[in-house]
Amino acid sequence: MKFLSSLVSTASATGRRFIHHRENFRRYPKVNINDVELEKPRFGFRKVREPLISQSVKETLFPNTEIKRRYLKAGKPVPIKYRYINDKIGRRNYEKYQEEVALGLPHFRVGEKKIYFPKGRICLLRPNAKHTPYQAKFLVPRNFNKMDLRDYLWHVYGLRALNVTVQLLHAKFQRGPDDHARYRGPQYKKMTIDMEEPFIWPELPQSVVENASKTFDNQLMALEQKTATGSDKLKPSDAFDGLYNKPVLVDQFIPRRARKPVEARDDVNAEKEMVMSHLGL
Repeated sequence: MKFLSSLVSTASATGRRFIHHRENFRRYPKVNINDVELEKPRFGFRKVREPLISQSVKETLFPNTEIKRRYLKAGKPVPIKYRYINDKIGRRNYEKYQEEVALGLPHFRVGEKKIYFPKGRICLLRPNAKHTPYQAKFLVPRNFNKMDLRDYLWHVYGLRALNVTVQLLHAKFQRGPDDHARYRGPQYKKMTIDMEEPFIWPELPQSVVENASKTFDNQLMALEQKTATGSDKLKPSDAFDGLYNKPVLVDQFIPRRARKPVEARDDVNAEKEMVMSHLGL
């Protein structure tokens, strides 16, 4: 009986769904489109919280002591990160840094391993739009770390790197020359440092920009001529003032009947000259 009752209820539910979906659209209730608001403004659903006490201290370089005092004054528990003597350690390190800068000494522990001719190639890159004049970006080998770059810049250029950030990026996809298979090259690493003094890249002379653009256009035309197919191979090219054009020789018409005896005579003369040269005559 239970099975039959469940079967009947399932059939009735299926029938209701079928009737609901098969109902004529003309029987739908009439609704004015001007009365329908698709995106209702929502107000009051988010709880507005008071700003934290730690956010109110902004004018001091070492705010932990002041934040701790304000929490105790408000009768609230002090967060863990403001309970310790971080201000004393930070103030001590800051005074030590100022002293080392004034004496012209490195503000970090210098590496003990001496490398006179490093193999790593470090390239200074142009900054992005988000970088300030007090930041510089370098392309470094993948086995370089922050301390290596800081040591390198200090000993080679006397540049003080205050902060170093690292980016490990993927190479772009490339196509093979033969099978056009897609592959990726090795990863490359970039590092950005903060400096004491600003540095702005000088503007390139307009002549350099024009020469580079002209060279690029010439290279593109030469590549098109090299990869041309069919009758396009015979077209003259203006790349590099016609440097890659083949010399045009005079094409004189010689009948086939006259060409064969001349070619045979040339072959015989060539054999005679070769024999005479072997005999030393």
